[in-house]
Amino acid sequence: MAKRIWELHSHQLGGAIRTTVMGDADVAGLVLSERAYLLAVRDFRPRQLVDLVRETGPAAAATELVAHYGTDEALNASGGRSLIVCRGSDYTPVVRRSDEVPALATAPPRF
Repeated sequence: MAKRIWELHSHQLGGAIRTTVMGDADVAGLVLSERAYLLAVRDFRPRQLVDLVRETGPAAAATELVAHYGTDEALNASGGRSLIVCRGSDYTPVVRRSDEVPALATAPPRF
């Protein structure tokens, strides 16, 4: 089985990023889908993502990433793709790319 890109990044970060059972990236406690992770590392280095989550917590980091990718500049650079927060199976925030979730499921979750 091929490694995911975040598993390669994790080797440089002491294991701070790992793969969840569902195949998503767990960045120091914040879960990102594969597509969301690939979008996020276009603007943030993996170390910056880990530091953001460790400093602010998963919910605040998710909110900050969503806000960043909601700007006109980021939307233009990403072809109109943004990030959204969904609820995970255990009520933790999961960040997904906007085109991964049906329109009705994009209501912001309450933490």
